[in-house]
Amino acid sequence: MDEPTPTRRTVLRAGAALAVAATGVSVAGAAAAQNGNGREFGRVYANGELWRTTVVRVLDERPDPEDRLYFLHDGQQAIVANGDVSDDQLSPFVSESAPGDRDWNGGKWVTYSAEVTDVDAFNDDAPVASDEDVLDADYIDTEEGTTDFGPPEYFICPLTGRA
Repeated sequence: MDEPTPTRRTVLRAGAALAVAATGVSVAGAAAAQNGNGREFGRVYANGELWRTTVVRVLDERPDPEDRLYFLHDGQQAIVANGDVSDDQLSPFVSESAPGDRDWNGGKWVTYSAEVTDVDAFNDDAPVASDEDVLDADYIDTEEGTTDFGPPEYFICPLTGRA
């Protein structure tokens, strides 16, 4: 018996599954793979809203123009993956802007480490869903750069619609 010819949709699904598996994306739905380019669907908070996103490319150099992306973590793992964190915190990523904002640059990200030093205070405020939430919280220490377990330092990952 002849094997049926795979449809375009079947081929694309299989290719997407292989690409996701090959990139080693974290359980937290990380915005990008550490080991190279690939596609993964994740979520990012921006202006209090949760957005879908797709990785387009990991960059070797800082993009210009750029958008800031805050990666929330507890020093060891993405904060959304920590069992002590409120269920309201659906993503460890917070953007400074979103489509429609004057300063939106299309998701050309520069990653900022945002270490949560007081999980109880974080839970009281969850979700931490805007850059003001991150920058105004005295229990979140931010600095440019990423962690060993976080997203790449520079990458392109546009927000593709509200989650």
